[in-house]
Amino acid sequence: MLKQAKEMIRAEGEAIVGIADQLDQSFVEAARLVSECNGRILITGAGTSGTIARRMAHLFATCGMPAFYMNAADALHGPSAAIAPGDLLIALSKAGKSAEINQFAEVARQRGGKVISVTWEPESELASLSDVVLVIRPDSKGEGEGVLPFGSTLANGAVGDALCLVAKRLRGFDLAELTQTHPSGATAELVRDSK
Repeated sequence: MLKQAKEMIRAEGEAIVGIADQLDQSFVEAARLVSECNGRILITGAGTSGTIARRMAHLFATCGMPAFYMNAADALHGPSAAIAPGDLLIALSKAGKSAEINQFAEVARQRGGKVISVTWEPESELASLSDVVLVIRPDSKGEGEGVLPFGSTLANGAVGDALCLVAKRLRGFDLAELTQTHPSGATAELVRDSK
């Protein structure tokens, strides 16, 4: 059991490290869209990608960006009306085939928003609906039994972290603000101690 567990964790780690070499100019374009967004940043995904999307929205918001998670299926029952010019949708979808995510991206574009997709498939429908496509294709050895979305969701999380950090710096968000916005917990203490 320990051997299997260690092998899985190492495979996931390798999948994440391999993603760093896949980043290209599209990452720079995505970081600029995020940093220059003067509206809201909506982040969506289904299943495990939805969990990573929620985490990404939380971290973006923590770094001073008006970011929110929005369930794509729910968005298609009215809340997508909140999208306005200047808003940005970041859509996570491994295959880029999820009908509700693709419809949400289409509505966002129709309402004047920009779309960034994070996907394995650069030729997918989601990619065709996007202003910027981040192709994130980790090694399948990082997937549980080659299929379960283990390494791929961690890789999406790592790319989201990198996007958050770069955009935070471009926007000029000062870590000192965390002492105000994190009055409870260790984050503010770490910031104070680093001074």
